[in-house]
Amino acid sequence: MKGREFDPKTAPISFIDLEMTGLESSKHEIVEIGLVKVSQPNLEVIERWEIKVKPTRLETADLEALRISGYDAEKWKDAISLKEMMEMLAPKVQNTILAGFNVSSDYSFLDVAVTSTSIPLDFHRRVLDINPYAAAKLGYVFGEKGLGSLSKEYGLEFENHHTALADAMASFELYKKARLS
Repeated sequence: MKGREFDPKTAPISFIDLEMTGLESSKHEIVEIGLVKVSQPNLEVIERWEIKVKPTRLETADLEALRISGYDAEKWKDAISLKEMMEMLAPKVQNTILAGFNVSSDYSFLDVAVTSTSIPLDFHRRVLDINPYAAAKLGYVFGEKGLGSLSKEYGLEFENHHTALADAMASFELYKKARLS
């Protein structure tokens, strides 16, 4: 990923969440991506997008990760290839700030996707992890709670936890709550 420099005060923010076949980016795969792109400084939603990605190495999948992400061959019958997903994602995130809850994991999977597809993503060179940011602003202990429990605690209830778009939206809502506090 290029990591270009542009004004972080006005650049749109791309809240991303990935569902994967496990936690190791060198071994596991992306099976779903959700994106909530918002403008700055007003934090209005510009775009919501999600897509299922067809896994190619299910034999390496962690069964618990598949259960958590809701993977089911029937639900994924119309899923697209990783390359097709990257071709669709690249223009959506160009010149934006990558953000998410524990975004370093998502970043590592996207980095592998960039390498394997040769499709670059042109994010800002810095990323925004919502978890430590919200912990500092809202006063909870960083690392003690997950996105679901924090969303509930701060009245940001959402449906379909552990679907990529719902989790991307929850990350955005938690960020907005923290930023406006």
